[in-house]
Amino acid sequence: MSRIRTRLALATIASAVAVLGVSGATTPAHAADEEWPTLVLRGDAGYEGSIRVMRELVSNPYYGWVYVPTSSPDLGGFSDKTSSLSNNDAVAWVLYDDKYYFDRHYCIRPGETVPNLSSSRWKFNDKISSAKRLATASCAGYPAFYSTS
Repeated sequence: MSRIRTRLALATIASAVAVLGVSGATTPAHAADEEWPTLVLRGDAGYEGSIRVMRELVSNPYYGWVYVPTSSPDLGGFSDKTSSLSNNDAVAWVLYDDKYYFDRHYCIRPGETVPNLSSSRWKFNDKISSAKRLATASCAGYPAFYSTS
């Protein structure tokens, strides 16, 4: 079974477990969440604290209900609370200072992590209020957290 199909099958099982209220998993839910292909926002520096995984539950004709990465014009209760983040997705994400994709922003490429947003390089701690998923792995046209030049 391909890696994508395996993850989708596991997502379906995890969804069923969540819906049925079955518990007893030995791995904390947040640890498993960080492995899914998506953007993971953390409330504290060093990938600690509360967690917001950028995904939503959707119906898939082949696998039933599955999680897919999704943008958010308003992070709601997680607005202005992100101190570290990681991009486990196959595409880049742009993170904005204000709701609805406005104001100062930075792009994070696939596989990149930012352990401390309060770094003097960015001064972006507790500032993120919206996140947009791009269609490609490139940050072309957006300032990136890490320069490739």
